[in-house]
Amino acid sequence: MKNIQKTKLVIAALFVAVFLGAPAIVFAQTATPSSDKTNKLEELKDRLATVVAELRQTQRRAISGTIKSTSLTTAIIETETKDLKIELIDELSVFQVVSGKRTTLTVDDLTTGDFVTVFGEYDTTLDLLKAKVIFIQAPLPTLLSGTVTAVDAKAFTMTLETKDGPTYIVDIEKTTTTRAWIGAEKIEKSGFSRVAVGNTIHVAGTANAKEENRVSAIRILDLGNLTGATPTPTTQATSSAVPRATPSATTKPTAAPTQ
Repeated sequence: MKNIQKTKLVIAALFVAVFLGAPAIVFAQTATPSSDKTNKLEELKDRLATVVAELRQTQRRAISGTIKSTSLTTAIIETETKDLKIELIDELSVFQVVSGKRTTLTVDDLTTGDFVTVFGEYDTTLDLLKAKVIFIQAPLPTLLSGTVTAVDAKAFTMTLETKDGPTYIVDIEKTTTTRAWIGAEKIEKSGFSRVAVGNTIHVAGTANAKEENRVSAIRILDLGNLTGATPTPTTQATSSAVPRATPSATTKPTAAPTQ
């Protein structure tokens, strides 16, 4: 009889253990998916934070300046405020407007002294611009104003003494256009042969990369002798006996000057 009672007690205890343990088993089974969702949510938050940090670190930017130096993968652009390093990526596109048409070039066509506009992504941490598109532009013209102190009809050059600056040698090219002011707000077509010592002229030209204070004239506006005085002629070196043609590009096409 006692054995039967013990058996009943054991069965009852097992029943209670199984009954009370069932919720714990069910809870343990349902807790795993909830934990996975929490982990995935935290992972998503981390990814979003990384993307936001990258967006803050890189910015789309466009800069303009002169190429100071180049290498296989980078170039230094001299801007108005500072020198900026740009990265020349494989997907980089290079263009230049030649005779009114956009021409596709390559990275090999980039040379020191080119004036360019660069579009890309700027890394604020590295102070680096990853270039996507580069436009090679015609160099900005040099603007001069002053009095003619010498004219060399054989070399097709003139000496221009500016008011507050240095004296320049102005080369006359075959493409140079000259106009003269004849009063009463009237301007007519002129030529190099009509420019005289003592005349005041305005010149828009291209600076000579090899010789300081020398420009190749694109356009000339001759105002005539405004003071009536003739300055003492100065001597200048001659280099040629005929008007010089505008040099043609050897490494890449160049845009024709606007007349």
